[in-house]
Amino acid sequence: MKVTGATLLRLRLARFAALLCALLLMAAPARAHYLDIVQFTLVEQANPNVHQLVVTMPANLDANAPLVVPRHCVLMQRDSVTEGQSHVVTMMIDCDPELAAEAGTELTGQIETRWGRDGGMLQLQMLDGTSSSVMLSGNRTGISLDMPVWDELAAQPPQGFFEKAWRYLELGTVHVLIGWDHLAFVFCLAMLATGLPLIGLITSFTVGHSLSLALAHLGLVNIPIAPVEAVIALSVVFMAREVFFTPGSRLSLRRGQGSETLSGPQAQVHSHRWRMGVTAAFGLIHGLGFASVLGELGVSAADTVIALAFFNIGVEVGQVLFVGAILLALAILRRLGRVEYELMHATTCLVGGMGVFWTLQRVVG
Repeated sequence: MKVTGATLLRLRLARFAALLCALLLMAAPARAHYLDIVQFTLVEQANPNVHQLVVTMPANLDANAPLVVPRHCVLMQRDSVTEGQSHVVTMMIDCDPELAAEAGTELTGQIETRWGRDGGMLQLQMLDGTSSSVMLSGNRTGISLDMPVWDELAAQPPQGFFEKAWRYLELGTVHVLIGWDHLAFVFCLAMLATGLPLIGLITSFTVGHSLSLALAHLGLVNIPIAPVEAVIALSVVFMAREVFFTPGSRLSLRRGQGSETLSGPQAQVHSHRWRMGVTAAFGLIHGLGFASVLGELGVSAADTVIALAFFNIGVEVGQVLFVGAILLALAILRRLGRVEYELMHATTCLVGGMGVFWTLQRVVG
C-alpha cells in the first residue's frame, strides 16, 4: 500500500486523538471484571420478629454503605469482616409488631441497600435446615429486599428453570459488554483476522475461557484475582502488538511477509494455528476473571449446571454482539468512503495504550 503525505498526516492526527482519548480514560479507574454483584442471605430465627441478614460482596465495594430498614424495625447489630477478596457484613434486625400496629402498617416493608446495582442472589435459610435461592435484578441505587414472612416463603414454589436460565444469560451478556478489558481483547481479535480465521480465533478463545470458568467455579483451580486481572490487561497489550506485526492482519506492518521457514499457504496456516493457541491460552486467563463473578453470587450446588451453561452462553452472546457491531461499523465506513484504515489504526493504538495502563495500574496498585 502506497502511503502518501496526506495519509501520514491523517495517521498522526488519528494517533494524537487516540492519545487524548487514552488520557481521558486514564483519569477514571478501569472497571476490569469487578461488578456490583452481591449475595444476600436471610436466616430465620427462633424469634419471628428478629431477622439475620448476611451480605457477601466484592472487596472493592463499600461495606459501610448505609442500610435503611422499615420504620417499625431497628438495626440491632452490624459486624463486618474481610475474607480474601470479599467483605462479609452480618446484621441483626429487630421488628416490633406493636409499632407496626400503631403506624397502621403491616409487619413487612423493605430493607433498602446500596449494594447489588448489577444484580445479586438472595438465599433464604429456614429453621428446619431447608434453603432456597432466588436471582435478583439490580438497579441504579441498589437492591431492596422484602422483609421475610417465613410461613409464606416456605409455601412458595422455587424459581423455575427458564427464569434462572434467563438471569444467568443476562448476567453473562452484561458482564462482557461492561468489561472494558475483555472488549479490548475481543476488538484485537476482530482486527487480527476476517472470515473463517476470525471465527477460529473467537472459537479458541471461547473454548479457553469456558474450560477455566468451569474449573475455577467447581473449585478445581484457585488463583487470586489480582494477578489474574494483571495478566488479562497484559493480554490486551500482546494482542494489540500482534495486530500490527502479524502478516495478514487488517493493520499488519509486515504485509506480504511470512514465516522464515515456511512460505505461501503453509506460512499462513502455521501462523493462524499459533495465534489460535495463544488466544486459547489467554482465554483460560479471562475465564478465571469470569469465574469471580459467579463466585460473588454464591451459586448453590443445585444451580451449578444452569449457572455455568447459561452464563457462558451469555458471554458468547455479548461477544457476538460486540464483534457484529465492529464489523457493521467498518462496513458502513467503507460504504461511505471514510478513513477506515486510519480509524482502525488509531483505535488499536488506543486499545494497546489502555492495556499498558491497566497492566501498570494492576501491578503497582
